[in-house]
Amino acid sequence: MDIRLLALVAIGGAIGASLRYSIQSSFEPGSEPYATVGVNLLGSLLLGSIFGAIAAGAALSEGTVEIFGTGVLGSFTTMSAFAMDYVEFSEESHSTAVMYALITILGSIGLAWAGYRTTLELIS
Repeated sequence: MDIRLLALVAIGGAIGASLRYSIQSSFEPGSEPYATVGVNLLGSLLLGSIFGAIAAGAALSEGTVEIFGTGVLGSFTTMSAFAMDYVEFSEESHSTAVMYALITILGSIGLAWAGYRTTLELIS
């Protein structure tokens, strides 16, 4: 294990978690699922862009990828909050829970793809 890369991931993780906390704290109580889906969609777009840049031959160092990809975006996005939001929605309305899951999953995949393809095209 490379201690320098571990430190970069830890620093990025602190930044990403702080950003997510700040965003979630800015939403009214009870509307946290909107913040969760928002950070997950944005994080997917940004991670797709990073990998699109790599695929296009951009010179991103391993440290850059680790601090931003694994650290910042890894802690900014949140599967566990998404899962609990789904559980809570399913207690209230099955259709709302399914819609929330579809928006999050398909939206995240779609935006990761869009970020990847757009960045790849812009840089190539």
